Amino acid sequence: MSMKRLFCISLVVLACTSLFLSIGIGIASAQDVLRIDGDSSYVRNLEPARVSKLNYAEFLNSDQFEGDRLEFTIYVNKVVKAPILDEYVLKLETNMENPVWKFGDEISHSAEWIVWKGREEHGYERMTILLTGDVPKPIIPVEEPGFEAYKETKGIGKREVYVKLTVGTMKDGATLETIIQPLEPSMKFFSTSEGIQATKSEIEKNLEEARGKIGPTGLEEDIKKLYEGGHPGWASQLSEHYKELSVMAEPPPLTMYVILSVLLGLILGAAFIYVYVSRGAGKGVDVDQISTELNDTSGRLEEKSSAINALSTRFARSEDDEKRSVARELIKIRASLNEISNEMRTIADKIKGPR
Repeated sequence: MSMKRLFCISLVVLACTSLFLSIGIGIASAQDVLRIDGDSSYVRNLEPARVSKLNYAEFLNSDQFEGDRLEFTIYVNKVVKAPILDEYVLKLETNMENPVWKFGDEISHSAEWIVWKGREEHGYERMTILLTGDVPKPIIPVEEPGFEAYKETKGIGKREVYVKLTVGTMKDGATLETIIQPLEPSMKFFSTSEGIQATKSEIEKNLEEARGKIGPTGLEEDIKKLYEGGHPGWASQLSEHYKELSVMAEPPPLTMYVILSVLLGLILGAAFIYVYVSRGAGKGVDVDQISTELNDTSGRLEEKSSAINALSTRFARSEDDEKRSVARELIKIRASLNEISNEMRTIADKIKGPR
């Protein structure tokens, strides 16, 4: 390859590299025009009963109560040092109610407002944007299973509220033609109410009680989805009924099963020993040992009887009718066990006989 041809190729590669670098630098500049000063920006709640001031990081994604009036102080710094095109503007927008913007000496009551126009304002190294507005009602779109086409259906839930700042070029004096840079992170938070928060706590409490009795079920998840999907009232009512249903569906206590199983084994074992000895099949066995074991069995029955007594006492104090009914049955079982225990001692004495 000739030196002339190699030199031409080198020039082409160098030109392309320079072009790509220029494009890359241009894109980086366009995407990094302004920046929100998160360390200095803050939000004040003008309601006396609320926390009065939160910084930018604390406020992002927080819950705010409907009707509260918030005051935003947002500081924006210019990042690029090069001159900014005259067509560049800054769009301010929010879905808060009754907004009042202030930029420099100008004020706007519109939900959307375009500022930072022209060479003079582009020279600002730091800008202060003030916004006062009311937290809107927590009304959200409802997604109904099987009826997804009905997008206009509304429900009650945590609603996303935003304050957005966007650098772009202006089209007709009121709208953006192109978006150059959305300032991130956008000031996003959620609208809620004291009633919604109280309902959520009540639902969680009801579901926890039901889960403790019958374990997790699909119905529990459906009630949660109902709440999150914009139906907190229905979700709360269903969670209350679900809790009541779980009491009726609750299985008898495992302790009761264990006690009755042990008692049955003790009783059957003692009865077998008595029949075995009384019919003469026990010749050659240690009668004293059998008598002692029967007395020991009688003692264990008395211990279990005491455990049943404690269990029946706890159930008897319950407000639930079914548990009180179980307590009455346990008292009857305890009385029968005491009789069996006494009979076992009598049998032990008979087996042992007079000394």
